[in-house]
Amino acid sequence: MLLVDDEPAVHEMSRLILAGLSFEGREVELLSADSAAQARDLLARHADIALALLDVVMETDDAGIALVQHIRVQRRDIDMQIVLRTGQPGVAPEGDIMSRYEINGYFLKTEITAQRLHSIVISALRGYRNARSLRGHSGLAGRAAAPPPHEPARLALAAELAGLDERDAVLMQAQPEVALASNQAIGIELVPHWKTSLGLLPAARVGAAWSDGATRMRIVEFMLGQACFWGRAWQGGQGRPLTVSIPLVGEALGDCATLDAVLRSTRASGLPPGTLDLLVSEAALLGETVGIREAVAAVRAAGVSLTLVDFGAQTISLQRLNHLVPDRLKIHRLFVRGVVHAPERMALARSLIALSQTLSIISVADGVSTDAEAQFFKWEGCDIGQGDALAPACAPADVVDFLRHGRRASH
Repeated sequence: MLLVDDEPAVHEMSRLILAGLSFEGREVELLSADSAAQARDLLARHADIALALLDVVMETDDAGIALVQHIRVQRRDIDMQIVLRTGQPGVAPEGDIMSRYEINGYFLKTEITAQRLHSIVISALRGYRNARSLRGHSGLAGRAAAPPPHEPARLALAAELAGLDERDAVLMQAQPEVALASNQAIGIELVPHWKTSLGLLPAARVGAAWSDGATRMRIVEFMLGQACFWGRAWQGGQGRPLTVSIPLVGEALGDCATLDAVLRSTRASGLPPGTLDLLVSEAALLGETVGIREAVAAVRAAGVSLTLVDFGAQTISLQRLNHLVPDRLKIHRLFVRGVVHAPERMALARSLIALSQTLSIISVADGVSTDAEAQFFKWEGCDIGQGDALAPACAPADVVDFLRHGRRASH
């Protein structure tokens, strides 16, 4: 098992508590790392780690979260049991973390007694054993092979997605975006959730699971169709255009068929330039995908904008960002929620806003949950905010009514 924490006392105490621990007749080896970067090195050298106990806040406020994504996405390891421990619950609220990330547990450090730590470890090792058994592996000993590229869980979800009809399978919500200087709604983000046997799945989970071109293009066409339909409806009801942001499409922008679909939909919609906005991850926008620069240039020429999502939560190269500048940067909610009560988070938020201003990029604060947070980002010069404190998510059909009556409070 791997323990990742920047507090030496945590390592010492954990080793003392877990000394001599065995599972099904095998001794448990404890590896230690005092940073996410060191943990990545250990993960590269040990492919048979069954359990990772991760601190959330280390070299950065979200170092533990980024490490979870490294394990699940970059390493494609779905068997390893991941348990987060934190001494600062306000930085990463349990509800957000459990729903958004593939982890197996979340605990406050103050909650974990010696007996509780034993129980967490034994339970996690059982979960790892069962996961490996289901995948045709035997036991926990030895160095496991690298996770296969088409794991059964992802293939099963991909097969289910291939058989779905988005018209019946997608629950769509609309999240207004509010200009902080004027308190006017200037954009809407479409937020889809797919109804599957695993429950309601967000776009990020669906995008990680699609494996065949036909499913990808069907979903791309569906999202583009929804954006154009609702964009026309909202413009007609309000008498002015709104930016309509959609996920998933931008992730496949380097694909020629996706690029063609975006350009075709934009021309056919008759919507003003600047209406359609594609939410794009750092990996898709700043990666090494062949043709991404040409694709970005083509969609921009057609009046489509790009928003880099989760800004600040990933390791980003400013040199690469400067070479392919997005139109908007969405500041991750980790740096938004509770910002007025955390000086370190406040400083980071100010830095992200300043960077966007330096690059002449529109900044968007995601997850604004209180009036105080909205006021802070307005004062600091952030352009746009979205979240319950500004405008709660609603059904797309209710957006016109929201636009007519405005938001509940003024900052």
